[in-house]
Amino acid sequence: MFNSSFAITAAALLLAAPAAVANAAEPDTGSFTYQGVKYDYTAEQKGDVKVLKGSAYAGKVPFELRVNKRTVTGRFNGRPVSFDVKDVKPIASKAGALAD
Repeated sequence: MFNSSFAITAAALLLAAPAAVANAAEPDTGSFTYQGVKYDYTAEQKGDVKVLKGSAYAGKVPFELRVNKRTVTGRFNGRPVSFDVKDVKPIASKAGALAD
């Protein structure tokens, strides 16, 4: 149950995180709001893995996700999460916002 509900938020993170950070000297930073919750994060490419670190709920809920071609693993609020990238569904409102 927890993994599937978190996958929605992770999808938003994956859409919001910049795709090209491989040559960046410093991690890219960003934030977005989903269902009334603001998420702040950094995205850094480390080899074949994109590392997303940040927090939600005004810094009270930390997370760190490691995204490779097939899987997303990491921790959200101290709990381990793991799921396939193919299981992540784009969020329609975020996809619409990106198109604007």
